Amino acid sequence: MTEPCVFCLRNVPTRGHHVVPRCKGGREIVPTCHSCEDFIHKTWSHNELRDNFHSVERICADKRFQRFLRWLHKQKTETVFKSRRNRTRTDRKYR
Repeated sequence: MTEPCVFCLRNVPTRGHHVVPRCKGGREIVPTCHSCEDFIHKTWSHNELRDNFHSVERICADKRFQRFLRWLHKQKTETVFKSRRNRTRTDRKYR
């Protein structure tokens, strides 16, 4: 589906994204582009998303995400961002 991504507000192909991961009890689904979803999951663990970044507003307010958005808005609309895992994120998947 093509509708605005709730994070970057670009009108690009989106897919449903659980703000809080489904495995952590999340139910809210919002349209999210591949670039934003990839950045979110490479930056924060499922537990961090559940405990600290459990809303669109909290994710958008984070300085790392704002920096990513500044970069993303300079790219062509068809650009798809693929990232490596954040160095500050632990290797433990779940606790």
